Amino acid sequence: MVRLTTRRRRTPVAIIIFLLTAWLVSTASAQESIRVVNSTWTAEFRQHITFTAQFEAAAEITEVNLFYRIVGRPAASRNDADFTPGTSVTAEFVLDQTKPENYLPPGTELEYWWKITTADGNQLKTERETILYLDNRYDWQTLENERLTLYWYEGGDSFGQRLFDRANEALDTLETDFGIKLEKPIRIFIYANHGDLLGAISTASQEWTGGQAFPDYGVVVIGISPSQLDWGLDATTHEMTHLVVHQATDNPYGDLPRWLDEGIAVYNENRDQLDEDFRGIFEAAVKQNALMTLRTLSSPFPADPLKANLAYGQSGAVVKFIIDEYGPEAMAKLLDIFAEGALYDEALQEALGVDTDGLDNAFRASLGLPPLPGTADAAAEAPAVPAEDQPAGEAQPGESAAEAGQEPAPAGEPAGTPPTPAPAPPEPAPQTAPLGLPCLAGLLPVLALGMVWYTRQK
Repeated sequence: MVRLTTRRRRTPVAIIIFLLTAWLVSTASAQESIRVVNSTWTAEFRQHITFTAQFEAAAEITEVNLFYRIVGRPAASRNDADFTPGTSVTAEFVLDQTKPENYLPPGTELEYWWKITTADGNQLKTERETILYLDNRYDWQTLENERLTLYWYEGGDSFGQRLFDRANEALDTLETDFGIKLEKPIRIFIYANHGDLLGAISTASQEWTGGQAFPDYGVVVIGISPSQLDWGLDATTHEMTHLVVHQATDNPYGDLPRWLDEGIAVYNENRDQLDEDFRGIFEAAVKQNALMTLRTLSSPFPADPLKANLAYGQSGAVVKFIIDEYGPEAMAKLLDIFAEGALYDEALQEALGVDTDGLDNAFRASLGLPPLPGTADAAAEAPAVPAEDQPAGEAQPGESAAEAGQEPAPAGEPAGTPPTPAPAPPEPAPQTAPLGLPCLAGLLPVLALGMVWYTRQK
């Protein structure tokens, strides 16, 4: 009888041990043949970050590279260091901060490491080190917790404490009303005047820039004089909100509609009512039935200052309406959907049960305004009256009073009261904004103070 046997394929443990041992020996050999004598860095803000290191090797060192990356970003930059080949070398790489393309804001965290190659093929990668790049021209005071660090150098302890407390309140609001939790700590730098601010931001920035948010770096840089603290509290909250919302919703497929992005920032300035910078122009537009459509506000806001302030005010009012009408849970769901990447109408329909026009009409109804002309709500509400039977000068079904050239009669006024002319409604926002169009929150008071607009860098 022939006995058949089967043999199990066993993992060649001996081979694995041999390969692992060979790798460890090779690595140890490279480390022994290449030695790091020292590694340092120095920086002058807006001038340079200089990395320097000394290496020794048994064979001639033929190549030295400096790698660095922004902490939190996957991509690293590979750079050839300056050195003279030999068995003992001093290598240097200078990151030129005077070039706009190399600009890094204060508070940037960099991770760097060296790679050394010798003529006999040995290589060594050093351990990664992290540096915090600060504006070393000022003596900064700081307040910090696990969520944020506030830096300032003028205004005293109370000045910094008020800004710090307000920033934390804003983060609490984002969590309770929008379901947004801070993903990584942020840094806020307060410069005491406009000149100091311009000396801290990119040379490519406009002269009228009043501050910048750098979402990819987790940094907000803003100019606030101690004498303008009240304005600064709102301005800091606004720009910080953009940064946090960007962290929570960033995706490769698209951005938030502009009205939602800016509206959350405006709402976070004052969750109870619109800031007075926007309230007056918004209430006047409601009275005249001259609001912009949400589809218009989904694109870049108008460059005209008055229309821009209306756009901000209306966006903030819509966000408050969503919170009050649909609830914080629905708002959090909406932002989660946008974080995954979705078309505007699809996201609104899934989270709120209405598309852009439906939300617009619900918002208008809450203000006592008729539905938008041409929408399903307007068609359902319009009475079946032939157009030729409408009295001259009277608004047609679904047409706003402002579009008909008249102002709605105030509540309690007889219907036959002669209408008074109303200003023409704001023109639709342009589809593209001028290059460098800033975030215009608080534009009117800023202009009145001789200050400048806000920009936000994505």
